[in-house]
Amino acid sequence: MKTAYRRMIICVAALFIFITGCGGPAPKANPPAQQSATNATKTWQADGIIDEAEYSQLQKVGEVDIFTRVEGEVVMIGLRAKTTGWIALGIDPEDKMKGADMLLCYVKDGKATVVDMYSTGTFGPHPPDDKQGGAQDVTVMGGSQKDGVTIVEFQRKLNTGDSKDKPLKKGENKILWGIGDSTDVTAKHSRRGYGILTL
Repeated sequence: MKTAYRRMIICVAALFIFITGCGGPAPKANPPAQQSATNATKTWQADGIIDEAEYSQLQKVGEVDIFTRVEGEVVMIGLRAKTTGWIALGIDPEDKMKGADMLLCYVKDGKATVVDMYSTGTFGPHPPDDKQGGAQDVTVMGGSQKDGVTIVEFQRKLNTGDSKDKPLKKGENKILWGIGDSTDVTAKHSRRGYGILTL
């Protein structure tokens, strides 16, 4: 009788664990990029001041806010992150960093710089394009830094035609992002991740 009672208690406990998932909540997957769309009604300027009316879309990918606006074959991009160092955007990585078209952006002494790079290896290196037979294809740039937040705005063609650039397409684009703690472009990132940028 006692054995049957014990078996019944075990069965009820097992059923309770199965129904409630007693092992705690399931691990969370990486959250998808948060997106918001607006009407780009204001003239775009690379002045380091982001007015949401300048852009048609804001996407939060990891720790970077990415503002975008496409006009014909040109894309305007604004990057914003909590850092006094650099912010990097990598387009279409193939394996970790390998094959990524890298845009490494920083503000120093009030001046914005965007370095057009291409990653030749899984974890780098990523020399500037003009050191690899390519060209600097970011034509307009500007930025600002205030209260530990860096903003860099720039534009480039969706498809530059440069062998060291990856085209950006209307739709989903695989990207990577990185944040450095200094403006030294050779310094390793302190934070990084992957995501999808939708144009």
